[in-house]
Amino acid sequence: MPSQNSDVRALLIILILLWVFFSPDGSDPASLTPPELSHKRQARFQGALDVLDTTRWGDFAPDAPLSSLPPPPTETDRPDADREQGPRFINITGFSQLDGQGYAWEDLGRFRNRCREWSRNAFPSASASRLYDDDSWERNIGSGTWNNATGTLHGTWVRRPGTVARQAAGYNLSTIAPGATWPSGLGEWGRNITGDHGKVELRIDEDEGGGVYEEKVDGNTSRGASLAREIQAVATIQDDASEASSLSLLLHGVHWPRQGAILLTTSSEKFDGIFGLPHLAPGPNFFHTGQHLLNQTLGKIIEAREKSKYGFPGNPWGSRMEEDDGYPAQCEYVMYLQLHPFEITRRYDTLLESYIEELERELRHPTGAPIGRIPDLRASMVAWSPDCSFFLESKGPPEFPSVDGQHLVGMKEDMFTYTAKEWLIAFAAVVLGQIWLFKAQMKQSSTPSTTGRVSFWTVGTMLFADGMIFIAVCAWSLNATITLLPCLLVTFAAFISMFIEGAFLSEVWKIQEPERRIRDREREQAAAANRNVSSGAASTTTLPSTQPSISQPQPPTAQPTAPPSAPAQPRQPIIVPSDGDIDEAEQLANLLSGASALPLPATARTPGQPAPTNEPRPPTHFSAIIGRFVLSGLFLLFLSAVATSWPSHIRSLYVNTLSFLYLSLWVPQIIRNTQRNSRQAFTWRFMIGQSVLRLLPFAYFFLREDNVLLADPDPYAFLVLVGWVWIQLWVMCTQSVLGPRFGVPRGWVREAWDYHPVLRDDDLEGGKVGSLPIGLARTGTGLSTTTTASASSPVEERGGGSGSGSGRDRDREWSVVSLTGTASTTEAGESSAGGGTTTGNREREKEKEREKQKGVTMRSVDCAICRELLEVPVFNNNNNNNKAGSFFSSSSESSSSAVAAASSGMAGITGVFARKAYMVTPCRHIFHTDCLEGWMKYRLQCPICREELPPL
Repeated sequence: MPSQNSDVRALLIILILLWVFFSPDGSDPASLTPPELSHKRQARFQGALDVLDTTRWGDFAPDAPLSSLPPPPTETDRPDADREQGPRFINITGFSQLDGQGYAWEDLGRFRNRCREWSRNAFPSASASRLYDDDSWERNIGSGTWNNATGTLHGTWVRRPGTVARQAAGYNLSTIAPGATWPSGLGEWGRNITGDHGKVELRIDEDEGGGVYEEKVDGNTSRGASLAREIQAVATIQDDASEASSLSLLLHGVHWPRQGAILLTTSSEKFDGIFGLPHLAPGPNFFHTGQHLLNQTLGKIIEAREKSKYGFPGNPWGSRMEEDDGYPAQCEYVMYLQLHPFEITRRYDTLLESYIEELERELRHPTGAPIGRIPDLRASMVAWSPDCSFFLESKGPPEFPSVDGQHLVGMKEDMFTYTAKEWLIAFAAVVLGQIWLFKAQMKQSSTPSTTGRVSFWTVGTMLFADGMIFIAVCAWSLNATITLLPCLLVTFAAFISMFIEGAFLSEVWKIQEPERRIRDREREQAAAANRNVSSGAASTTTLPSTQPSISQPQPPTAQPTAPPSAPAQPRQPIIVPSDGDIDEAEQLANLLSGASALPLPATARTPGQPAPTNEPRPPTHFSAIIGRFVLSGLFLLFLSAVATSWPSHIRSLYVNTLSFLYLSLWVPQIIRNTQRNSRQAFTWRFMIGQSVLRLLPFAYFFLREDNVLLADPDPYAFLVLVGWVWIQLWVMCTQSVLGPRFGVPRGWVREAWDYHPVLRDDDLEGGKVGSLPIGLARTGTGLSTTTTASASSPVEERGGGSGSGSGRDRDREWSVVSLTGTASTTEAGESSAGGGTTTGNREREKEKEREKQKGVTMRSVDCAICRELLEVPVFNNNNNNNKAGSFFSSSSESSSSAVAAASSGMAGITGVFARKAYMVTPCRHIFHTDCLEGWMKYRLQCPICREELPPL
């Protein structure tokens, strides 16, 4: 017997696991970073900031040829005499001449040209009017885009190789970043995209309180890229052609809202991209505003870190999402995003700009103003890796048709939050609908008979799924701010659903406990029988038989041999259980051992008897089952967390497999219906309602593109799930109409009582299985013109009196019918006082001849529950005409007898419907189907003789 503290130990293990996986990291970052390394980083960042402050546009031109002429100077550029000819570099890590020997700076001009092309494609009207050429493309023609780009974008990309091929072996990292300790044997760098296509997801965050710089001329706002804002984004890039998981990058950069242009870059120990970002901009106006903005924001961060006691434990602008003490070599990225204008026709830019400002103000601080449909957030992307030398470009027009992609599409964060609120409220309504259906079903399954039909694992699947939802929403609520109230609503609904389903599941477990005891007892008896057979075979081969065994029967003339007298043993006390329930196996064991019919205590045994080796297994408590559910849920949570790092196709297979297993919740109920020979355990409202409600969340994620989880839609997988649920419902419908074992081979399931047997006229009443029920047998053979009273037939007793003409006396009616249920003839017996041959007698003779040809008659009996007349079809055993077989089924023409033919017809679909009207108990009493089913909802006893009945 297990220890009583097993549940406590399981709970302790669960708490330890939760503490290990969810406890915050309270380590001091300063204690993990050596002081000298922190000082080196501080000096490097300060030096890079000084270079950014002193350099001008054109100082970084690594792709300039030696014979090129210098570009025309701008207002802030240095004189031409001070400008060097040929390639020019700046003293920033990754941008210096020594570092430039490894980076593919030859593609810098190509990158800038692709940025201009993407911007021209976003504003085709400006491109057509030649106002967006290479020299003046920074003008204020980008109006009509979102001023604040905070939101989520997702789309597809294609890979294009760079001009020169670069390998990891061509870089000397110890020279580029001497302060970092790189691991030996780097091989190929991480974050290297090798596939031709894939998916990308961008989560852009542009804080309103972040850094902003606006350039003004003579106190007025100048046109062009005069306004710059600090921005950052998290990019998740997925390579469909690679077996590796998706990679995540943290990028920092600048947003020029009047042009809708965003420039982002990664930073690491080998590439200070944030300090050299202005030099990667497409034009000089972008450079000037970006330079002033970064000088302010980066300087504040460096100054704050200098005053902090932690210093620089890491790179504040690092591109890695996780904290790590090592320095893995990874590909760097420079990303350009061009926001697309609204699809709204406006005649004046000023009106459009004011409309955008009002729209963003209403989204950020709602006042109830009518704003209509919120435009989507759209952008084009071109990403360039200067060290791994490749380009990633968003897929869309004009290079690709719109059916292949629309570049990057998403929604603003405020709109995303509003959509998430709506979805959470709708999901809470779905869970509440499940609760309502469950409460209604619990009223229908309120008795032991109806509860015993329910599959434990079907309800357990629903409970397990709602428990996972409860845990997931609780985890979401810990970090939720705006969506906190909808999250709490879903959490409350999921908790109530868990509570109700758990209560009903415990009731099912308690009621089905005898079934489990019987199964355990059968297994133990089978094991004991196998041991007895093996021990008996061993004893016959080792022990000589000098006298017959006591357990073997003796001949009648043999004198019993007196066994040697044994000392009298004291009788063991007899303990009767409080419920008086004595198993048949215990009675048989006591009788064979010569004891009383009452069993001995479970712990008592006769002197000299060895201790039992197989003690009966104690029953499993419901709390242990709940503990297994909890452990299984935790394991599934950890496995799902690990699955986020799997390749996309394996992750999709994992999600689809879990969905298929979850929506197989009706399979255990189908199996239980077959095993118990019960037609229906749940109401159709419950089964159809639960199926639809549990499919609705899958419809949202599998069919809608802009769902809150940004999951890829998969309509084919959803059709498979819907078809699978539909098949399960049809199987249960077939079980309810045609029988729970319809189409199941007889040898696959255990024998069970058939409440709808085929009745045959064998003139035996209740004598054996297959005989007629009590009250349907006739006296004599064949059809008689008069009825004879029988004590076992209520109908015959009322119809067989002497010439009494009382109205309560009824004559037996015999109707020859077909399987369609239509009566072809009716034979009414006349009173015993009448005599002679009349027209009615001749009609009866004709009907008897037809009856013999048809082979089936309709007999009447009173239902003991409703006291109404019950007509049932009975087959004639004395009919040898093969026409009876053709009456039911054409396949019965080859049968050897009409009874077999009729039985085969009665086993068909039409015969099943004919037998659904009545139910016959093992004690051979017959009732209406609705009457007995209603009775068995409350008692599993015969209404007449109180004999125990097998469950439906």
